[in-house]
Amino acid sequence: MMDDDEDGDTIIADDLSIDGNENSTNNEITSAEAAEHRYAKQRYRSWMSMLIISTFVCSVLIASVKFFAPGRFSSEEDTTTTYDIFGSGDNGMGDSANQRRLEDALDYLVTKEVSDVMTLLPNNTMSPQYMAAIWISSIDQHRINIPKADGTTSKDEYPFLQRYSLAVLFLSTGGMSWIYRLNFLSGTHECAWFTVFRSDDLPPDQGYAMGAWCDKNPGTLTERDQDDNLWESAIVTDIHLLPNNNAVGRLPSELRHLRYLKTLRIYEQAFIVGEIPSGYGDLRNLQILDLESNQLGGPIPSSFKYLNKMTLLNLRRNRLTGISADAINQMDKLAALALDSNMIPGKLPEFNLPNLLGLTLSDNAFTGQIPISMAGLSNLEMLALDHNKLTGSLDILEGMTHLTHVYLDNNKWDHEINDGFFAGHDNITHLDMSNCSIRGIVPDHFFKFPKLEVLDLSRNLLGGDLPGPSIASTNDTTTKLQYLSLHSNNITGPIPQGISKLKSLKHLDLSVNKMIGSINEELGELKGLEYLFLGNNDFFAGKFPAWLQNLTNLEELSLKNNNLNGEIPEWIGELTRLVLLDLGENFLNGTLPDSMGDLTKLWILILNSNNLRGSIPSSFRQLEYLETLLIDDNSFKGNTAPVCEGRGMDRITHFVSDCASNSSTSATAVSGSIGGWEDPVLAEIECECCTLCCLDEDITCNDDEWIAHHEGHWQSGYERVYWDFEENGIVSEVTDAYDTLAQAWGLP
Repeated sequence: MMDDDEDGDTIIADDLSIDGNENSTNNEITSAEAAEHRYAKQRYRSWMSMLIISTFVCSVLIASVKFFAPGRFSSEEDTTTTYDIFGSGDNGMGDSANQRRLEDALDYLVTKEVSDVMTLLPNNTMSPQYMAAIWISSIDQHRINIPKADGTTSKDEYPFLQRYSLAVLFLSTGGMSWIYRLNFLSGTHECAWFTVFRSDDLPPDQGYAMGAWCDKNPGTLTERDQDDNLWESAIVTDIHLLPNNNAVGRLPSELRHLRYLKTLRIYEQAFIVGEIPSGYGDLRNLQILDLESNQLGGPIPSSFKYLNKMTLLNLRRNRLTGISADAINQMDKLAALALDSNMIPGKLPEFNLPNLLGLTLSDNAFTGQIPISMAGLSNLEMLALDHNKLTGSLDILEGMTHLTHVYLDNNKWDHEINDGFFAGHDNITHLDMSNCSIRGIVPDHFFKFPKLEVLDLSRNLLGGDLPGPSIASTNDTTTKLQYLSLHSNNITGPIPQGISKLKSLKHLDLSVNKMIGSINEELGELKGLEYLFLGNNDFFAGKFPAWLQNLTNLEELSLKNNNLNGEIPEWIGELTRLVLLDLGENFLNGTLPDSMGDLTKLWILILNSNNLRGSIPSSFRQLEYLETLLIDDNSFKGNTAPVCEGRGMDRITHFVSDCASNSSTSATAVSGSIGGWEDPVLAEIECECCTLCCLDEDITCNDDEWIAHHEGHWQSGYERVYWDFEENGIVSEVTDAYDTLAQAWGLP
């Protein structure tokens, strides 16, 4: 984050998005202008490629630049000004002088092994290294001194290496196609190779700096200071490339020469491929390395053992295939290690990192048990081992009482939990042990954890009653539990009395268990509920719960297969925030209330397998976002025009009704009509946009469960990101969502 008085261009863009403010002026940019600049850059890049491949000597290059272009590109960072990339064509020097500078630069780069010699041969002028050598020696307006290969000008070496290495970074990652070029190769000192992005979450005079910046504030380096050579002593310490900036290519090994670098962030670039250069082990001052969400493969370099100042290593969401625990263990200051969502196989590494606060190894191919050495991570606060193939006991975690966020889900643990499990872990905030084969009961002390916000024990083998006394004794003014998911277990007994004490609950899922009794009306006091799933239990038969009228914040409600009878009440239309409503497989009767048309946010409406009758209300024309509608196995009549008409190409993804007939003479008979009955069975309802027409007598039609559970993930903040039903009626799992590491760890 930088103040407004610093050098480098500034862009106003909400949340660092590509599209700028529509009313932008000066340092703002519109999306239309950005598109025009991208098109202009593509033309210049094509021209440059043809230019360089056709020339081997600097004089020809300069002459070509003079002829083909005016020497200036429009900057997308500032639509009212331009800055030099190729300069005026002669950078203030003659062609012969530029030729000598190029020869000196190549001589130094080869002799000092700054770059691979193969990238600097005259027949490889398309390499980023050769292009950078041409630029820095013959085109760059800064006219930096070229050091001698014999070492007689050693004071010129680091400034040259710094500028050259950053130029190689720009060219190795397709800088000419970046959406924002961040002032790279602008002719200014590299301390000004950044752009400040404004954001609503910062004061007006501050913004996020993206690019490269130095240990000295570039805003204090005036032209007079440049004469005093203060610029030359400024050292780049931070590189933070703008995410999703259309970078394409590989990470260059030349960055290893930036030996004073403290922070390197190149993340969320979908086309950055290859391996992490082993030379990055030379960055002995590096404290933060963030290469998240690229396409990097291969193992983590063993040379990382020299990075003993590292505090944050984030390599998540890549294609890494190996890790050396011995190398990582040399980073004794490491506080956060994120390796989740890679392709690393084998046993869990045995880390010995006394200062480690966060460790994420999720979504890999780890097998076996938790190593005993993990007990030595005594300061660990966040542990994510989910979505692997891990087995064995969880006893090793019992002594790690600093844990706050624990994600063990989607493994095959051999563990039984009881009232002693995690009894001393009062710091627990998130505990996710869903779908991991655990047995036992839901411990009563879980509801006494003072900081607990997320508890997910769904899809396991847990039994017994819920701990009513512990829930009833909860302090309703201090409880922080927001997410409670216990679905798909063998839990028995009623919904506990006192559940209304859990005032912070937003998500409650008790479905697919063996719970009995009446549905506890205390649930109506949980006014903050946004998600309530109670279906597929053995609750007593009863009317549609009247207390639901109080839960106006509900976004998802499922009462599937709950022995409900009677009519759907008219007040259902007051729950206007509903996105999902599942009342399927009950004994509801009567007609659909007109007020259901007021549920204009509905995406999913499941009403199948009831005793509903009548026609589809005309108010259903208001349900323009509806994507899934199941009304089969009822007694509806008429047609589905209120749903089908006016949608154009925006058809419902899943629409099932009793619109089939086994009579070929029926107007609604389906192709390959269903037989097997002596008497004709006509369609009950006409439907022009249904994706499946069922025959009223066919019990096998649409017999899928249409499971709509929300399977929470820590990576998505336990919020639903999108909906998608698979063919078998199971909601597709959400795996791509925003990152919450920073909030969880409290780290930069």
